[in-house]
Amino acid sequence: MWLLVLCLILFLGGTGAAPHVQSRIIGGSECEKHSQPWQVAVYNFNRIQCGGVLLNSQWVLTAAHCFSDNYQVWLGRHNLFSDEATAQFVHVSGSFPHPGFNMSYTEIHHRVPGLDYSHDLMLLRLKEQVQFTDAVKPAVMPTQEAETGMSCITSGWGSITTGASILDINNFKFPDDLQCLEVQLLPREDCEKAHPQEVTEFMLCAGSLKNAVDTCVGDSGGPLVCNGVLQGIMSWGMIPCGVPESPPLFTNIFKYKQWIEDTMTNNP
Repeated sequence: MWLLVLCLILFLGGTGAAPHVQSRIIGGSECEKHSQPWQVAVYNFNRIQCGGVLLNSQWVLTAAHCFSDNYQVWLGRHNLFSDEATAQFVHVSGSFPHPGFNMSYTEIHHRVPGLDYSHDLMLLRLKEQVQFTDAVKPAVMPTQEAETGMSCITSGWGSITTGASILDINNFKFPDDLQCLEVQLLPREDCEKAHPQEVTEFMLCAGSLKNAVDTCVGDSGGPLVCNGVLQGIMSWGMIPCGVPESPPLFTNIFKYKQWIEDTMTNNP
């Protein structure tokens, strides 16, 4: 899974800071500043670990495979290395992975055919409430299932280039600025054909079958927003990234609305 690749990059690279590069994610481009005000950068101490999505003033949604022993979050960020007046930094007081996600998969450092990465969601409870501004706003939750063919935006600070394997660490490079990528919701069958892992009803298949557009290492946990509504959380995909006809998979948020609501209510 992509988180494991990112952890290996950071460990072997000897630093938590991403290299300073000015370029594009795979097939995407720099977002308009603060056009994705729900975007969260999830840190483990001084290292960006994953993306996330702000749900309300005290809760962030990310991927379960981003599980760690310590979290902090940045909100209102565009450039991770600039002193931005819009930025808010908050510690996390509790983490709640979905009970259906198999946490043992976070120990696997290679792709295994047949594995089922369903339920890849985790809620983070913030220690302090965030202040809503033009640069910090909660995402809109879905009221109905996303439809195949919809045009969506996914965003993150994940790698803008790809290595051929998890050991090819010099070819993963991370941007300073938040990157956006337009993708299309595809039939689940397209992802079933592309990946040897299980593709289930709890996932959304989104990308392109023609162009080399993709999310990559470090984008996990980030949003998939369709017509202004949060429909997915980035979960997993192919390495190397950007392989045509191998679109990434997102956790289908509509399937988990009740779990999200219950978890937040029961853990004030």
